[in-house]
Amino acid sequence: MNPTVEATQSQPQKALPKFDNILLCTDFSAASEAATSVCVQLSKGREVRVTVVHVSEYGPMPATTDEGLDYVLGLFEKERRNLKSVADQMLQNDVQTESIMLEGNAVSNILDYIGQSNIDLAIVGTSAARGVERLLLGSTAESIFRRAPCPIITVGPGLTPAGVAQRGRPVIFATDFDDRSLNALPCAASLAEILGSRLHVVHVLPLTVRDDRGEVVPSIMGDALHLVTLRIPADGALPHCEILHGSDVSHAITEYAKAQNAAFIVLGVRSRSAIASHLPPQRTFRIVMTATCPVLTVASDPQPALATAAACF
Repeated sequence: MNPTVEATQSQPQKALPKFDNILLCTDFSAASEAATSVCVQLSKGREVRVTVVHVSEYGPMPATTDEGLDYVLGLFEKERRNLKSVADQMLQNDVQTESIMLEGNAVSNILDYIGQSNIDLAIVGTSAARGVERLLLGSTAESIFRRAPCPIITVGPGLTPAGVAQRGRPVIFATDFDDRSLNALPCAASLAEILGSRLHVVHVLPLTVRDDRGEVVPSIMGDALHLVTLRIPADGALPHCEILHGSDVSHAITEYAKAQNAAFIVLGVRSRSAIASHLPPQRTFRIVMTATCPVLTVASDPQPALATAAACF
């Protein structure tokens, strides 16, 4: 038997994550409003606890004049009101909610809070820096999802009101068969269970494989996808497995998700340092930026690959 297949079959099924301690990160932007809508859809009707967090850049910092201090304190108070408004939106949907205001650097504060509070899912919106701005400053959302110890849902700029997660719409899990990508499979199955949706498990092959080797390689990789699904409990409908072809992996995934009217895309990603997250866009960042649905990521450190496949996300 192929070692890759044998290794995949030997993986034990794990209990699915429950996502019952959720952190909603907000900066009151349009992207954060969309993230709030996603949080509502995932939380209402379930016994979950949501903490809404905002990291203030202002606070009652020293000012050189009384007028300057009054101005800064006014901004700080406006942020408190906005934070209460977001928490009230969750409460109006019968979701147990509390809010907290932090001060300082957004990335470090959010990561520290996740680690100290046993958060099992965080949700963040991003309009995301592009081009030179991203190279110099990085993306706050990417710095979080690359380094967080829990799964992160990133709501990107491509999300429309119709793109907010709805029950019954499929969850797309994309894998390259690397351990880092497969670590996200239980989260994908959990989302599908929460939404009452079918899970789609997909892998992208280069266009040249389809053109040069007929159906042999796609057939083999399709069998491998079916074996991957043995890692998750099969209480409901079996996942749908699909081999995609494309010259650009991120584009193939987002186009498939769009065609399926997907509720989520789920990816396992490489952990990165804060410096590495400033490098030119990788596949995950491009998917977040262009997807018409939220993207859930699970970051993990490098592990031996199960197969020689596409480059890691």
